Amino acid sequence: MKNIESLTDLFELVDCKATFYDIGRHISKITPAQVIQFDKKMQPYPFAFKQQAWLAILLHPKKADADAEPVIWFIRLPIDEKGSINLGTRDHLIKSIVDRILNKEGDADISDALKDNPYAFQPDHERMASFHATLSVQFKKDSSVYFNQLITYLESDLVEEDTSWQALGLQGIADLAVRANLPKYLTLIKKAIAFAPQPVAVALAKALEHERPDAEYVTFVESIYPTSSNTELRAALIRSVSKATPSVKLLQSIKLSLVTANNQATDDELQLIIAIVAKCPSWFNSDPELLSLSMENLANRNDAYVAFSQIASELSHTPVVRGSLWSLFRGDKRSPKLTQAIGSLFTKAPEQVQ
Repeated sequence: MKNIESLTDLFELVDCKATFYDIGRHISKITPAQVIQFDKKMQPYPFAFKQQAWLAILLHPKKADADAEPVIWFIRLPIDEKGSINLGTRDHLIKSIVDRILNKEGDADISDALKDNPYAFQPDHERMASFHATLSVQFKKDSSVYFNQLITYLESDLVEEDTSWQALGLQGIADLAVRANLPKYLTLIKKAIAFAPQPVAVALAKALEHERPDAEYVTFVESIYPTSSNTELRAALIRSVSKATPSVKLLQSIKLSLVTANNQATDDELQLIIAIVAKCPSWFNSDPELLSLSMENLANRNDAYVAFSQIASELSHTPVVRGSLWSLFRGDKRSPKLTQAIGSLFTKAPEQVQ
């Protein structure tokens, strides 16, 4: 048997065509060239999130009918200090799958090859709904039944007395989000975020985080963000445009919402900072003042530097912002409180960002 030295070799062994997606920070299709580069450790993994690669792999058995549904593997692998897939862990994953397949009598069953595997994971409901919606569009499948129910609801007057929104399905919201750049649906999306009950508006804004918004939607967020006093919606709005290049106007609004009387990040401000860290950390490079304000506020929280340590750890492992973070930490304009918080990083191991 040919040596199995990569994920690509593994899928050749089981005679499958593999299509890779990253479903960590955002749902992104990974090109065949990118797969080869990170699989052979020629390049860092391009979409690291929480120091891991969050992979969804569609496996199409080459001998199966063209209309057969693919098997989907969800695999999570650690990233090393250089941003690459940890090859030892990857090889352990490969060995565990090969052993399971070879020990199975008859044909290799890839559908349960990950059973009880420590690297397998189950995406949360929101991410799963968005992934299914993405696949339905890419493979030209029909939307879910929940989609038409949502459209019917959003085309109504959205009066406060109407509680029919409680019967809406999360899958329908994800189906609408992947169609956000179609003019007829963009109008309904803006209407929903502006006038629908908060749970609907927040769920839709969160689902939009996986899409690249057009200019009209970004302008809409710029206008509605400063008018909202609801922190959960504000955080969701940040997520909804996280694939866009932030405008000066939006960044200014976010910074104003982080300013507090004593430069201390309350739980509300913390929620906004987490949204940026989790979904668009590159924004800190776009605006060093945003990074400084966020870290100063975290350093002033009365939580024994727990939030500061978690977020500093995550950003220091995120290549796009690592340089800016350490420039801030080494700079001479930091406050005594930030200096003290930085010192705490070297006296205890931070917990993982949740």
